[in-house]
Amino acid sequence: MTAPRTVAVLGAGIVGLSTALTLQHAGFQVTVFDQAEPGKGASFGNAGVFADYARLPMASFSNLLAMPGMLIDRESPLSIRKSHLSKMIPYGYRFAKAALPENYKRGGDTLTALSELAQAADEQIWSLAEAHDLIGTSGCLALYGSEGGLQKGLAQQLQEREARGVALEYLDAKGVHDLEPDLLPFYTGGVRYKLTRFTKSPYQLSQRYFDKLLALGGRFHQAEVRDVHATEHHADVVHAQGVDRFDAVVLAAGVASRELARRLGSEIPVVSERGYHLMVDAGERRISRPVVWLDKSVFLTPMTDGIRIAGTAEFANPDDAPSAARSELMMRLARTMFGQELQERSEWVGSRPSMPDSLPVVGYSPNSERVIFAFGHGHLGLSLSAATAVLIRQMLAGEPHHSMLEALSPLRFAH
Repeated sequence: MTAPRTVAVLGAGIVGLSTALTLQHAGFQVTVFDQAEPGKGASFGNAGVFADYARLPMASFSNLLAMPGMLIDRESPLSIRKSHLSKMIPYGYRFAKAALPENYKRGGDTLTALSELAQAADEQIWSLAEAHDLIGTSGCLALYGSEGGLQKGLAQQLQEREARGVALEYLDAKGVHDLEPDLLPFYTGGVRYKLTRFTKSPYQLSQRYFDKLLALGGRFHQAEVRDVHATEHHADVVHAQGVDRFDAVVLAAGVASRELARRLGSEIPVVSERGYHLMVDAGERRISRPVVWLDKSVFLTPMTDGIRIAGTAEFANPDDAPSAARSELMMRLARTMFGQELQERSEWVGSRPSMPDSLPVVGYSPNSERVIFAFGHGHLGLSLSAATAVLIRQMLAGEPHHSMLEALSPLRFAH
């Protein structure tokens, strides 16, 4: 395939915008397509954390054993809507397969490599977009509400993360209080991930990327993409206003990527996993870094317009009605963490593209080298967006590929 010069990026979320900006800066002519405003999809609602510690797949034997109990617990962060059950059967099979010891280790190796690539990639794109003022560098606290939970964490995931190179500091209750004195002592202890960074506004970060993309000559077409037709020599993007031709197309449309990939001949087991957030005012109480209550899987992140409460994993159709119970639970947990009433400013729900093996799909479409898949990042869209962009730039520029691309390839679902 001759080196492409014109590239369409389908999706204006953080993965799509990171990819578009990286390619435009590298000399490609890039057009981004999305029916929504850039940065207004799932990327708008995340917890804002660049999770350098996320080096272990969710698909593990311990999580597999815990799931039945979580699904019947109304206060669990995990839930599945009845409308989504049929789609979860093949997903569940793949999840169980990914949890096998050899597959779990392989997934952890890949996530670790992606995380290490992301550290430099993030710095590069923040510098390019002049976005360092939107980045917090005070780390992240991961806390346990019970001594049993703390000891289990110490014996399992925390030590495993440390062995994979995550910089962390173990804290007792006093150590936590010294860092975040405005939190009520709901915790027995935990860790501080020392090098974890966060954004003070996921939406503003997306806008910085988008503004820089346009300043460098990139384009944006606000339209619904209905199909992609790829040949040996080009790829046509079929949208609501017509058809545009490109040398290559990057499919980074989140949950919507599944149907477009199917039209291109690939069945990818990506499903809709919805997340919720609330923006609140905590009055005079403050936190200086993201705090996650691990037992409950709820995040508090300080942002420019208040404190964001984020969490929950609800497998549901993107257009299902929001669950008031999910939002109420998150607010109740946040009140416990702050020890006072909180003033709600806004609430949000959106769908993440979730993969059963916790790894995104990054690689050429099995049926055309004119199309690259870049979706399925789940909870790690923000964390791995810049790293994904680097991989795609290398692919389109004909540079040597990272060995991890085999693990991320859509071909991994062919058997």
